[in-house]
Amino acid sequence: MGLNIDSDLQKALHALEGMTDKAKRGRLFENLVADLFRANHFDVRLNAGAARPRQTDLLATRMSEVYLIECKWRSARADIDAIDSLRARLRRTSGAIGLLIGMAGFSGTAISEVADHREQPVLLLSGDELRRVTGRPTALLDLLWRKRESLRVDGQALVDEPARTQPRRKRLALPDSSTRFVSTAHQPTPVTETGGGFGQLTFTHDLVDIDWVAASGSGVTLDVPVPAISERGVLDLLDRLASLGWASSDARWSIHQSATSWHGFGAAAFAAELAQWKQRADRPNSHHSEEFCYLDSCTGGFYTLTSNISAERTRWATQTVLSFQLQGIPLDVAPLLQLCRSIGIHDNLYFRPLTARSTRIVHLPDWMTTVVEPDAHIVTPGTDIDPHPEWVTGVVLPNPLRQSRWKGDPLRSEADLYDLEVPESLICHLGDFHPAGDGRNYTYRLQRIEKTRTSEGSVYRPVARWDFAHDEEARDISPD
Repeated sequence: MGLNIDSDLQKALHALEGMTDKAKRGRLFENLVADLFRANHFDVRLNAGAARPRQTDLLATRMSEVYLIECKWRSARADIDAIDSLRARLRRTSGAIGLLIGMAGFSGTAISEVADHREQPVLLLSGDELRRVTGRPTALLDLLWRKRESLRVDGQALVDEPARTQPRRKRLALPDSSTRFVSTAHQPTPVTETGGGFGQLTFTHDLVDIDWVAASGSGVTLDVPVPAISERGVLDLLDRLASLGWASSDARWSIHQSATSWHGFGAAAFAAELAQWKQRADRPNSHHSEEFCYLDSCTGGFYTLTSNISAERTRWATQTVLSFQLQGIPLDVAPLLQLCRSIGIHDNLYFRPLTARSTRIVHLPDWMTTVVEPDAHIVTPGTDIDPHPEWVTGVVLPNPLRQSRWKGDPLRSEADLYDLEVPESLICHLGDFHPAGDGRNYTYRLQRIEKTRTSEGSVYRPVARWDFAHDEEARDISPD
């Protein structure tokens, strides 16, 4: 047959379905399956002797993945005899997984046999599934991975999954944050609302500098396009991140509508707020879509999750991207591979070296560092050894970058903070903490802005300082 990666496998399969010579069709069918696996970078052997003295149709290998493949094109469904025949071949190989391709599907006893004897795994691929993956060959890797996981984890033989109603997986309890916004008019809350607008940006209390290492050079980025097409897909991804240890209570996030933004702490609060889209869409002058930027730390760096979601019932999601910023290429990439495979990404992933340092610090002009009243405090519980139960670790301050005076400042172009000119308020980190509710009158000044970015999102840490409003000797009483 001689197909290559760019050939139209779907048309070739359609031609086989009209063929009357069964012997010739069987040979060409094996060749087509071989080309499908070669399109996914498998080394494929026809009539391999791995199960000698028995003969098998195909042996496909890709590093540690080894499939012993039997191809059945018959009018009747493949039954338990076909499973037994393939298992007899598997017993003569080492470390291979069986794959039985049955164009007419499989009998109920065959499916039960596969589920009941998982010690010698056999995957089942139906004709309908084959037609789908020949139309999009790269989907084969994800389909095989899901079949393996279903057999290994759930004890089920996955066949024709899209045609079956799958139970919705119970969501985990997402990590919550103990940090809260506190204003004079409201109780402590993990979410605050400010004036703003569109932009894939968020604020953080702890900006991770991936270049803060002994070695020279800059870090690397890994961008993962996420196959999430709706809000539910985004929440499923967040659940997957949590189940694999990638979501933490340190998460910071922002959701942006046309004239308003919502900022918060923790993955749990983000999931809860994302679902409140109707309240946001019912605001005057609301847009038909909204954007978000979710930020979390990880071993060796941090990542952002960004997306654009429609503000109506379908909640379609577009341009959903996970962007990792790392100190370098990990020696052990298994955690990243596990995450990517679990969300359906198996190929075409690359580390790219950054061409500049990750973090920039912008020191602001004197007129921006004058004393201002905060819109809210950011309060974090202390530890068991702290003398105070709660600490003010940040403040929400009016944004001076919105002023016309800044737009004429020569520093503006050099600072490159243009997307930060939209929010009405800045979520600021305090360089030194002070106790919450100790009766003192504190004042606050914005000092500097630290900035980093991923391929799709911008991350800011405005840093403020405090003084006593009336005490002549302001002293550092932070927990450090």
